[in-house]
Amino acid sequence: MFLSQGQVDRINAAFKILGARGVTVFGSSGDGGSHFSFQPFMGFKPIVSTLNKIACEFQFPVFPTTSPYVTSVGGTVWENDDASNPIAWSGSGGGFSWQFGRAKHQEEAVMQYLGNMNESTGFPQPSSFNNQGRAYPDLAAVSVDGTSQSSPTMAGIFSLIMDHRLNNNLAPLGFLGPRLYEVNQKYPGEAFKDVVDGNTKTSCDNGFGATKGWDPVTGWGRPEWDGLVKHFGEDSSA
Repeated sequence: MFLSQGQVDRINAAFKILGARGVTVFGSSGDGGSHFSFQPFMGFKPIVSTLNKIACEFQFPVFPTTSPYVTSVGGTVWENDDASNPIAWSGSGGGFSWQFGRAKHQEEAVMQYLGNMNESTGFPQPSSFNNQGRAYPDLAAVSVDGTSQSSPTMAGIFSLIMDHRLNNNLAPLGFLGPRLYEVNQKYPGEAFKDVVDGNTKTSCDNGFGATKGWDPVTGWGRPEWDGLVKHFGEDSSA
């Protein structure tokens, strides 16, 4: 998903500059689950069977959503068109970066998830992903048309939070990472509704599953407006 390591470094440097200037950067977690594929590759050439084998043996994170300086957004849908009951979108990307290490603010939540993994329930083999890598997504929003819908939706929601802050003479939020994880660990369910159904398997027999708390399918879950205003629109409760 990039031309060279030099290009990745320049992109990350730009993200850091934006964050220092108070800009919050959101990125789609990608489509095709953690295998970056909705269905098996088709055809009869030997390369097709090789691609299908590799695609299911490994989890494939994508850049720039795996950048340590991006807030990654996964996808949800409404089960039976019930907005009160969100589930993970079947194609929501998620997993662990091969390139970037995990930030300190993620450690507690991610280690709790990894500690509950059980291969017998379809979780991937440990060798198929980097369990020390930057974990993503961080949160999620409706993605009927993919995570290219959920990410700008989240950006729009936080632009309203930013407007609220500026109107109250508060500084912009900038990079959300540490505050996002702190809020969700201290006040679970207030700013984001947990999503516990769904996985990133797509066309393979393994993938990451949604569960209570943070998970690499929908992160902390979908936004709850009142909680967002309380914990991100103001500074007293963070």
